[in-house]
Amino acid sequence: MRNRKIGFCSGLFGLLALCLTVGGIWLALHNRNAGPVLVRQPEAARNQVQTMLDALCAGEYDTVSGCLYGTPDLGMEGEAADPVGQLFWEALEESFSYEIPGDFHAADSGVSLDVTITALDIDSVTVNLRQRAQTLLTQRIGEAENTSEIYDENNEYKEEFVMGALYDAARDALAEDAGYITWDLTLNLIYENGRWWIMPEARLLQALSGGILK
Repeated sequence: MRNRKIGFCSGLFGLLALCLTVGGIWLALHNRNAGPVLVRQPEAARNQVQTMLDALCAGEYDTVSGCLYGTPDLGMEGEAADPVGQLFWEALEESFSYEIPGDFHAADSGVSLDVTITALDIDSVTVNLRQRAQTLLTQRIGEAENTSEIYDENNEYKEEFVMGALYDAARDALAEDAGYITWDLTLNLIYENGRWWIMPEARLLQALSGGILK
């Protein structure tokens, strides 16, 4: 009886092993087209994304570039050519914000993470800027007590008079016309040389520039 019991158990285990083998083969065939599965969230990759986005909000573009694969020149450093350009530039820098709504998911070459970047829509404040400036110039010409405030010795508008009206028109546009644009992005990251790198894809670069790079 003991030998029959041992034989029965051996046969049962053999049958279970066969079922597990067949089941494993079936699962492998059934999921042969499934994408890679991320077993654990890569904290170093998340830190890299947050470093880039925090640097963006702080206007630290060298740090932003340093998080991107190939460390591309973003062309975002330097100063604007005039006070109006500087006003818009500072408003753009201060407008950046971001959200990371979920977790990483596996990608063919690394990992991916969905993020949302929001920034000032520059077009919203420039579309009516010419009209605003013209209206303000006309108003100030009418209010001027001395034409020397307006015209130079060649009877041309003084540059400082025109630029002053344009600056105030730009400031009013930022206060009254400003809209915002949002980019919903999937960041793709790869692991190379001991660290994670964010791939500098076209839509990401557009978002990092606030839409200036079309």
